[in-house]
Amino acid sequence: MKIMLIVTITLIILAGVFSALLQPIGDYLIIQDKPKKVDMIVISSGADYRTDYAIELYKQGLASKLFFTGGYSEKNQRIEAEWSRRLALDAGAPEDAVIIDTSDVVSTYQEALRLRSYLDLHPDMIATIMIVTDPYHTRRAKWAYKTVFGDQLKIRMVPVPFEYTNLSKTWWKDAESRRMVWNEYVKLVFYVVRYELSAGELKTWLTRFDKI
Repeated sequence: MKIMLIVTITLIILAGVFSALLQPIGDYLIIQDKPKKVDMIVISSGADYRTDYAIELYKQGLASKLFFTGGYSEKNQRIEAEWSRRLALDAGAPEDAVIIDTSDVVSTYQEALRLRSYLDLHPDMIATIMIVTDPYHTRRAKWAYKTVFGDQLKIRMVPVPFEYTNLSKTWWKDAESRRMVWNEYVKLVFYVVRYELSAGELKTWLTRFDKI
């Protein structure tokens, strides 16, 4: 009995230490600002729950505009930006509040470039934005938009709550969350090398990996 008790206590302690070591790895990827009123909510293309949560924030009066990107998806057999627009309109958003860009984009960085293209045509329209995306995607998304816009825009990161997603706060216990956390670290390193550190032939060569 004593041996079993010692083993049980040891396992509990090890589990606690294990969790304490792993939790910060996932937490580092999450940037979470308090939702506040902005000029535009920008939704990173992806799962429908991103759009659903952004619409909730819009209906709370936190922005007057919604911005969606995304071209044709072979997987979903639809134009992603138009699909998101339809969800927003069905939820009650007026047509002039929903802005879409149906260009084919393959990365978060390219999404930021599409927003910049739109704002270049409407320079006095937007000064503050709120980016809605998955929790573990927020750090890379913030990096991409800050790199593209610098101090031109004030950016707030508002991740979709975990309970809306298929992800877990305890990321090491869930296969999908483990995959995303790993991928986000790989992509963060790639973004820094691709868009900040590389030049010349290396920069050109790295374009073949933009889809990551």
